[in-house]
Amino acid sequence: MPPQRFEGIARLANERDWHLWIENRRTPPSGWSGDGVLVMLRHDPALERFVRGAVRRGVPVVDMIEECPEVPLPRVTGDNEAIGRLAAEHFAERDFIHAATFSLNRTHVHDIRFGGFRSAWHGETPLEWSWAEAAGGDTSNWAKMNAWLESRLRRAPKPLAVFAWNDYEATHVLNACRVLGIKVPADVAVLGVDDNRLICEHQHVPLSSIRHDHESISYAAAAMLERLMQGRAPETDRLLVRPDGITVRTSTDVFAVNDPSLRPAVDFIDSNLSHPLGARDVAEALGISRIRLDRMFAEKAGRSVGAEISRRRIAAAKRMLASPGATVADVAAACGFCHASFFIKTFRRATGSTPSAWARAEQSGAASYGTHGEAPKTRSGRPRTGRLTP
Repeated sequence: MPPQRFEGIARLANERDWHLWIENRRTPPSGWSGDGVLVMLRHDPALERFVRGAVRRGVPVVDMIEECPEVPLPRVTGDNEAIGRLAAEHFAERDFIHAATFSLNRTHVHDIRFGGFRSAWHGETPLEWSWAEAAGGDTSNWAKMNAWLESRLRRAPKPLAVFAWNDYEATHVLNACRVLGIKVPADVAVLGVDDNRLICEHQHVPLSSIRHDHESISYAAAAMLERLMQGRAPETDRLLVRPDGITVRTSTDVFAVNDPSLRPAVDFIDSNLSHPLGARDVAEALGISRIRLDRMFAEKAGRSVGAEISRRRIAAAKRMLASPGATVADVAAACGFCHASFFIKTFRRATGSTPSAWARAEQSGAASYGTHGEAPKTRSGRPRTGRLTP
């Protein structure tokens, strides 16, 4: 279980003066007696027996994943379908038309998350890479898994967007690309889930990741359990907590160049965003006519050269604004805007928000919730944060 989940439970426990029984073990304790159970129920016979036994004794149980939907329990989980849709939108914004999903296992939760990705994807039909299905029962053979993954990456169309089940599994994709000499993110862009900084920030290519809001999940689950222990019915038996956005790092920090003939122009634009730049400058650098350059972008990218320059500047500005301490004036200058007021106007037209407001929202990481219920709020109206148990 991600450590953030423990923090959410602990936060509510401190607020409500609970006594927590905490043990680091894979199997449930025999002879346990308590007032309630928070569980991440998986297909483990011993764990299922423990949970069913608690329910028979009238002990409230709240599940924090959806791996065993056949067991009727109230649940507070991440909105896995929304996580998948967010991943698809992230890659679509970057012009990818080829995609793959990758996971080591295959469960009901995997189907929900990757189903959300497929439902929101508008490019070519995504490839589905599941090691559990390809392994033939030998899932623990890592050498075999790496060879299998490398073969898929070698044959896949490029540029390719890969949505991995979580950050840990995304590292397998990054490592395979490194072995094969595949450029990340130019040829293969990789996105994980959980935003585990220990993992994401210490790869040879820093990993972009969806912020799965483990703290709010566990806090809301603990609040639901408290309600059940008080003898009250839950407001909903299935509360979905939406993801908290994406931390964009190098592994997806790219716009896909699906036509190789456009790559020299795009590379020149990316290298010169901080300078005054127009279509004429790009054409001269490539040694072609302005008319030919305009025609290439219209036919192969569906937009003008100027529009391409503008959107790449806005993307660069977003990356800078996500960093604490960045000023609007500095970002405007670094991204090639003639003055801050023009930058603010352009940014608002492109995003619907001012740079300052966008930066505050990105850095605060405020969570949003789905229509299946709401997580507990503080007096200020913002969700309480907490963490969870796997």
